Parts: sequence; structure tokens; C-alpha cells
Amino acid sequence: MLPELKEIRQEIDLIDDRIKALYERRMKLVLDIAEIKAERNLPVLDVARESEIISRLTKGQDDDMTEVTKALFAVVFEASRSYQAKKSGLKQ
Repeated sequence: MLPELKEIRQEIDLIDDRIKALYERRMKLVLDIAEIKAERNLPVLDVARESEIISRLTKGQDDDMTEVTKALFAVVFEASRSYQAKKSGLKQ
């Protein structure tokens, strides 16, 4: 393997480790949200909130990055909703 390729992959591995840790932290907070939603009889899906997040995260990005950011967070949102429903008994 080319040395520069190996170095870049090592850096990506470090970033992936940070993403994993942040994702686990996010999912713990998702459970806190699920508890509040269950207490207040709120639905798991909050379209306005998801749209707000996407707008904030894609602000200033070029079209290609906007497209991949939206795709990434569509998966994150779906996993979050599924996790909320599974752990809290809320309907998705």
C-alpha cells in the first residue's frame, strides 16, 4: 500500500472512532427525548425538527456535499426514530 494512502486511511480511522463515540452519545440523548415524548404523548417523527437540522447542517455547503449530508442524516434520523420507538414503546 502506498504510504500516503495508509496515512490517509489511518486519519479516517481516527475520525470514524470519533464519529462512533459521538453517535453513541447522540443515541443516549435520543432516549431522553423519547422519554419526554412518551410523557407528553408526542409522536416520534418531528418533520419540522428534522428539516431544521438539515437546513442548519447544509448551510453553506456546495450541492454535492448537501446531497451526501442529507443522505447521511436521513439514515441517522431513521435510526434515531427506530431506536426511540424500540426503547420507549412509542409508535414510529
